[in-house]
Amino acid sequence: MRNLLLPFVAASLSLTATQSFSQIQVIKAAEITPSLAEQAGQTASLSQFAPSPSSTRQLDFQAWDQFLKEVVFYGGPSLRKFARRPDATVGSRFVFGHTSPYRLEGNRVVFDTMNDEYAAFVDDYIDDLVNIGNRLDIPSLQKDEQLSYWLNLHNALVIQAIADEYPVSSPSKIKGEDGSDFHDTKRVTLSGVDLSLRDIREGIVYQNWSDPLVIYGFFHGTIGSPSIQRVAYTSEKLRDTLRFSALEFANSLRGFHVRNDRGLVSRHYQDAAPYFFPNFDADLRAHLASLLDPEVASELSGVRGELRTVRYEDDIADLSRGTSNRRPSSFIQSAGRDGTTRLAGTTLDRAIQEHNEKFREIRERGLFGTVIIEDIETPEETTTGNTVD
Repeated sequence: MRNLLLPFVAASLSLTATQSFSQIQVIKAAEITPSLAEQAGQTASLSQFAPSPSSTRQLDFQAWDQFLKEVVFYGGPSLRKFARRPDATVGSRFVFGHTSPYRLEGNRVVFDTMNDEYAAFVDDYIDDLVNIGNRLDIPSLQKDEQLSYWLNLHNALVIQAIADEYPVSSPSKIKGEDGSDFHDTKRVTLSGVDLSLRDIREGIVYQNWSDPLVIYGFFHGTIGSPSIQRVAYTSEKLRDTLRFSALEFANSLRGFHVRNDRGLVSRHYQDAAPYFFPNFDADLRAHLASLLDPEVASELSGVRGELRTVRYEDDIADLSRGTSNRRPSSFIQSAGRDGTTRLAGTTLDRAIQEHNEKFREIRERGLFGTVIIEDIETPEETTTGNTVD
């Protein structure tokens, strides 16, 4: 059986075997016209990004797709088991690396091993996306084309912000020069409007798309958020990719679980409630029912009280919680809970070992593919209703 960790455990993230990231092709268009804002000189505001589809131009995110395939570690479907706290090292009560009970859920960005060349690519790629957005009338594109643009731009900005400050244990520790929060720092300017991550999510996408699937496309850089996927968002596969992300998140413990007879859901749903779940309990239950596996749906149906928001897991979605660059690479002694002594390596070594154990259980339980293919439309079944509105 092939090594499921191969995308991550390569000795280095070299570009020699891949296309040059300096050759970035973002748009398949011979001519780019100024934005409506530039033409009309209108007051800069988020409302100018409201969709008004008329153009058939397409954006090409192939370079971003290649990048994601190299830096995103696939974590597999949730086993719906809280990971136990790792053992402390000998002579210390401190545990390096991730200790979250959700640490084996979701995908990870390998900030731990990303080199300067990869960080430079992200910077250049965002510059290209911004230049395109400042010259092309984004709201005139077909809605799936627009949504792909906003999702990819948002997630690239998250990766850029974290890479610039890495190592860091949580994105929340990253502040703007003006002291602004990670999600409220103005990061790019499009058509005269300074945009933050929250502006893109809530001011543009949540305001103008009615399908709650869109909430699963936004990566926050944390364990608690929907996963970053190993593919770019494109109009051709937008709904399938969003649904894949939604199925993983909703069926994970960080999305929904029951504790002491209480139904607990992610804060991600609470943040999106004003736009998609105004009657929070009833609307969210109906939404989750469309995504949950039968066993998890049974847990939800057994919850009698109202759904409550659980504490959000804000640790960085890497493999070492920002500590690998500070740890020695040599092995050290570690005492197990059973009194035995064993060798333990760096936080990266432990993360790989834990995921190997998870993947073994996934194979034994035959879980690969059960969530991935559920209710995904085939090309023959695809209709005009397959777009994300």
